[in-house]
Order: sequence, then structure tokens, then C-alpha cells
Amino acid sequence: MHPAFLPSALVFAFALAVAAHVAMQRDRGAVHWLLMGNLLALATWSLGTMLRFSVSTQPGLDAAMRVVFLGVFTSPPFWLVLAARYARLPVAERRAFTPLVFTPSALVYLALLTNEAHGWVIHDVSFEALRAGGVAWAGPLFWGFLVWAWLCVIGGAAVYVAMARRMLGSEERRRGWLLVLASAFPLAASPIYMFQLLPVRFDLTPSALLLTLVFMATTIFRYRLLRSLPVARRDVIESLEDGVVMASPAGLILDLNPASERVLGCDARALHRRLMTDVLVDLVPEERKPALREALDQLATRGEPVSMEIRTVDDRRIALTADRTIHGGAVAGLFAVLRDRTDERRFERLLRRTQRLQTAGTLAAGIAHEVNNPLAYIRANLGEIHRMGELVERSQDDPDAKLAGELADLRQIAEETLDGIARIERIVGDMRRLSTGPEPLARRAVDLNAVVRDAVRLANLHRRQAVEVRLLLAEDLPAVMGSSERLVQAVLNLLLNARQAVEKVQRPRISVFTALDGRRVEIRVTDNGPGVPYEIQERIFDPFFTTKGPDRGTGLGLSISYDIAREHGGELEVRSHPKGGAAFVMRLPMAGDEPGP
Repeated sequence: MHPAFLPSALVFAFALAVAAHVAMQRDRGAVHWLLMGNLLALATWSLGTMLRFSVSTQPGLDAAMRVVFLGVFTSPPFWLVLAARYARLPVAERRAFTPLVFTPSALVYLALLTNEAHGWVIHDVSFEALRAGGVAWAGPLFWGFLVWAWLCVIGGAAVYVAMARRMLGSEERRRGWLLVLASAFPLAASPIYMFQLLPVRFDLTPSALLLTLVFMATTIFRYRLLRSLPVARRDVIESLEDGVVMASPAGLILDLNPASERVLGCDARALHRRLMTDVLVDLVPEERKPALREALDQLATRGEPVSMEIRTVDDRRIALTADRTIHGGAVAGLFAVLRDRTDERRFERLLRRTQRLQTAGTLAAGIAHEVNNPLAYIRANLGEIHRMGELVERSQDDPDAKLAGELADLRQIAEETLDGIARIERIVGDMRRLSTGPEPLARRAVDLNAVVRDAVRLANLHRRQAVEVRLLLAEDLPAVMGSSERLVQAVLNLLLNARQAVEKVQRPRISVFTALDGRRVEIRVTDNGPGVPYEIQERIFDPFFTTKGPDRGTGLGLSISYDIAREHGGELEVRSHPKGGAAFVMRLPMAGDEPGP
């Protein structure tokens, strides 16, 4: 048995075993596949070496050398690409990188398959020439490939050296240095054989490959090569939910992560080399642009960090943090972190509104209890006065006609008083409803288009001829489960609120839309009034909150509509455009999607 046969057999078996272990990993990435490719290349190299020392005929030797060179030609580029991907070098992320590294190996191997025609790879394929070393058999193409292979192995080792030096933990550093040593053994054994530098009668490369596999296996099993891949800064930035924009010291955008594209609503290529200040200022309405630009200019000139929440043109809330990066005492660049807090702010408003509702509900319960007691006997007394008024009317022919004339208006007074009492009772009922919660709904399928038509009819919006009413109702709108009467009440309150909002508008317009938004059915009531100021949007659904005079309403209409939407498993929100106009949007779950009790 040739002395190189046993090391080759061990390398073959060892490489296949480690490759199988890598293949059985549950979460495989690019590094896993490249590592498997490298191991299979080493196994192919060793298999060809075993065949080379097992055959005794020239055709067998030719076939064995094709197998050997398949492993020889593919192992160095696999090593370099593995190192670049493992270290997360930016160049390795480019699509052309891996094909470019493998191209020289592929071309030389194709030349090997046609070697009989030109002899550029191997000019003497014989047992004697192989024993004499590379000087005796290697052609010019092989020498050229050998230089390329050494560059690949040295380049991969350099990457591991650089990575090991910047690793913080001792385990990570040992992993890097072990990979450097793994690349050093074949790199040293190859010139020894090619130039016959030592008086050894056989090729030492199989033994060197065995040592390479031992060090690679140590990094895989002991130092968890596959489970502790280094996390690069680029990976962290790209995985963030917050947008990160990076700019030069002059403020030109150089890079940004995918979350920034979502927050800014632009493709990264459209933002490249634009001024970061201009891009951020474009997010806000005109009246807020000067303040934001001034803050960002202070960052660029004086280094004053920016931390604020901005309101965008499309009514989103973005938390903006911007600062400078300092390297070596000089400004290396600018960066901005953008967090979309629209949903977060909406939930905060909902929480505050719920807390205020609880407080108002407790107050309403007490008021309702105190007011209902006197209402009971007031009603009883007024009922008696009403009865007495009827008697007076019937006794107008009585001799005491003067008394009858004085009391003739008693019935009308009583009726007006009873109407006032009825209004008080309705208000108290609304207050009790806020405090005790709604009664259980008699749920049935409700057509929201029919709800809208009924509410518009009851609101009698056309009694003012100048009000333009638009109904844009979606066809085949899915039904919702709930109370038709309460939903009509909710939409009616929204319409009455819109009618009051457009009273001083030259060409008043109210539009009602219905639509399907995903799994929710939407009713949107819009007007072209002055809009809802940002300062009061958080309070507009609070009980008793109103911007009207005391004789124009109680401030319970929108609050009750909000509660009705919540009763039906939906939500009600207000949107106001900076240029005027308000929209109240009610979203309700489709029948079958509503939450359980």
C-alpha cells in the first residue's frame, strides 16, 4: 500500500462524515452550503488520490487524475468564497462574486478534459512524471491555476486573520485562528511536492488535508462554527424594524436599510446621494418644514443631536433621532433613525380615552342616580298639573270664567315642561349608558349600505339646499353582525356632526363611502369643513367634549358613536387634512369575523 493511500482514505471518510453533519443542520444558510461544497471538494480530491495509487494502467491513471483535479480545482475557490461569506464581506454579497471566483477553475478543468489535443494542463501524464513532481508534468495552464489557487487560499486565510483580530470573545478568536491554520497545511504541502523541496518519496498533500479537516472539525464541533456565525453590522441594520439612514459628513445619503424605504415611501436608489435633510423635511407639512430644517442644520453645523416626533403629510407619527458619528476625532458621517409610531400613538390615545371614559362613567353614574330621584316626583306632579289643566278647559263655561281664563294655558305649560323632562331623561340615559356599558346586542346580519341610507334620511341633510350629499356605496358589500338600530344611530351622529361642521362653508359637501378593507367593512363620512385641529383630535371622542355652544349639543354624539363601533368589535377614528376637511372612519368586522363575547 502506498504511504499516501491511508491518509487519503481517512480524509475521504472524514470529509464525508463532516459534510453529512453539516447537511443535517436544520437551518442552513449560504455558509453551510459553501462549507459542504468545500468538504465534498476535499473528499473528491482524496478519492482521486486513492484511485491514483490503486490503478496500474494508463487509462486508469487518466481517469484518476480527472477526479483528483476536480477536487484540486474546486477546493481553493470554495475556501475563498466561504471565508468572504463567513466574514460577511460586502463584496461577497454581490451576485457576480462567486461565479467570478470559480471561473478560472472551470476554464482550466475544461482545458484538462481536452488536454490530449494541446497538453497545456499536463504535458506528461505518466506514473514516472507524477513521482518526479510538478516540474516534470505540469503545463503552463496548471502553473497559472496554481498561482490563482494560492491567492485564493492566502486571501481566505487573510480574511480569517482579520476576523480573528477583531473578535471580542476568546472563543471567536480561537475559531478564526484555527481556520487560518487549516488553510496553512495544504498551502505548505503543495510547493513541497510540486518542487520536491524535501527528500520524501510521496506527496504530503493528503496528510496536510487530514490536518486541515481536523482543525475544521474542531471549529465546527468544539467552537460551534455553524451555531455561532458572526453577526455583522450590516446584518443587524438590515434586520431592524426601525429605519436607519446613513449619510456622508456633507449630508449626502450613502446607504439605508429596507425599513427606511417603508418609512420614507421611496426606493433606496431614488434616495441615493440626495441630501438627508431634504428627504426628511419632505415628510412634514409646509408649516412644520422650517422648524425641522433648522434642527437638522444645527446637527450638521454644530453637532447638536436631533430627537423629536414629527407628523407627516399623510398623518403618520415618526420618531426621529439624528446624530453624527465620530471616528478618530473627525466627523465620519451623519445618521438618522426613524421609528413609525403611528399605531403606537393610536393605541396610547385609545388607552387614555378608555381611562377618561371610565372616569366620566363613574361621574355619570352618580349624576344619573341623583337626577333620577327628583325626576320621578317632578314627572308625577306635572302629570297631575296636566290633568288639572284638562279639567279647567272643560269648566270654561263655569260662572267663574275669569279663573278658567287664567288657567287656560296650564296644559300647554305642562306639555312644554314634560318635553324638557323627556330631554333630561334622554341625556341621563346616555350618561347611564356610558357608565354601565351597553345592553347585550340582539345580533343579526346588517347591511351597512341600508344603514347609511336610513341615517341619511333621518338626518334630513337636504333640508339645506346648499349642502351637496354624495353617497358612494360599494356593491356586494359583506354584511356585519350587530344591531341595525344602533349602527344607524352611530352614523346619524356622524352625519349631524358633519352638517354642523359645514355650516359656514360656501359650498358645503358631505360624502359617505362604504368599502371593503381587507376583512373589515368600512364606513367613511367626510366633509369639506374646517377640519379637526390636531390639538383636540385625542379628545374628540371624549364624553361631554364639544366645540359648540351650550345650546348646540351635549358632546355625547361622537362618544356614543365611538362606543357603538366598539360594541360591534370595530373602531372609529378621525382623520383631518391640514388643508381642511375631516373624515370619520368606522371599521367593523365582516360577519363571521367578529370577536366572541
